[in-house]
Amino acid sequence: MRFLLWALSISIFAVAPVASAAEPSGELSAEIVRLWPYHASLMILGFGLLIWGMTVARRKGKGWLKRHKLLGISGATSAVAGMAMAAYMVSAASQEHFRVPHAYLGSLVILLLIITPALGLLQLRATKENRGKIRGVHRIFGRTALLLMALNILFGMLIVSST
Repeated sequence: MRFLLWALSISIFAVAPVASAAEPSGELSAEIVRLWPYHASLMILGFGLLIWGMTVARRKGKGWLKRHKLLGISGATSAVAGMAMAAYMVSAASQEHFRVPHAYLGSLVILLLIITPALGLLQLRATKENRGKIRGVHRIFGRTALLLMALNILFGMLIVSST
């Protein structure tokens, strides 16, 4: 786990200077300015639901698994909808989709947000000896997704604030 956090820290400092140079002209198109609040709202809602879901799982109160699944799937769904809004926003502005680190990192986060719930559901159906292994991967993927999602929210804020 320490290696994962160390590698993440190195990647943050390696990519962060690039994120501030997101828009070569320094201005966002009018279509992006009009639509980005919807993208940001969906992503922040998804992030909040995912953090809440992680908190529920860590506390393990009565009925925690049902709430954890509901919050995790709702958060991932909101984030996927936020990504769909981002794709529409960039298309409507007639711009290239993958031109900033925010887009690449966002795609990685969405991939993790699809795989993580699938692993969570898979562990419930797995044999007893495989359940622990799958649970470990589910936890690592979930934590990594949340850390990268937080970082990507900051990258998005840098893009919007640099105009």
